[in-house]
Amino acid sequence: MGFLEFNEPHPVEVLRGIADTGTSAAVALPLLLTDAYHSRTDLPAVAKHAEESRPGLAVAVARPVGDLSLAKALVRDLPYGIDGLVVCAAGTRVDDGRAHVAAVAEEAGRLLGVPAGPGFASGPGPKAGETVERLKAEGAQRIAAVCYFIAPGILCDTAIESALEAGVVHTGEPLGAAPELLDLIAKRAAEA
Repeated sequence: MGFLEFNEPHPVEVLRGIADTGTSAAVALPLLLTDAYHSRTDLPAVAKHAEESRPGLAVAVARPVGDLSLAKALVRDLPYGIDGLVVCAAGTRVDDGRAHVAAVAEEAGRLLGVPAGPGFASGPGPKAGETVERLKAEGAQRIAAVCYFIAPGILCDTAIESALEAGVVHTGEPLGAAPELLDLIAKRAAEA
């Protein structure tokens, strides 16, 4: 496992280590939920750098693991009586990434039969608290905030804090080891 930011080892080092064992092919599978900057720019650069530094190594870059099927995991443990939903996500300047989160929010709302929308921790697009306020203005009173994140962290905390300040009655946990996420990880690895 490698980390693009904040932690070590970097994915290039991991891939070099794999190549140094005699392996000639590897898959770089991003544990990312949206097809945005990291998956479009950083990971292809990681693969290229690893291949250049270890001739004979071929690195396939898998697609991010985000998918509408994760909406089911997001709403699984919500309490009874929720009448609005904000799907909290990191945020991105990439329009397709924000549109993906909006589609996941729409699917989660459809599954619950309630209005829903995305709320971002950073970048353009509505903050989680802004989506809560919009849902309240549309008549929702018992709004939940769920985490479209794989693991806890600063951005997840930021989005949830924004939703809490706006008055949500329930907050969910990141996806973690949700069966839907594990299935997608295996699927993306097989595709690559």
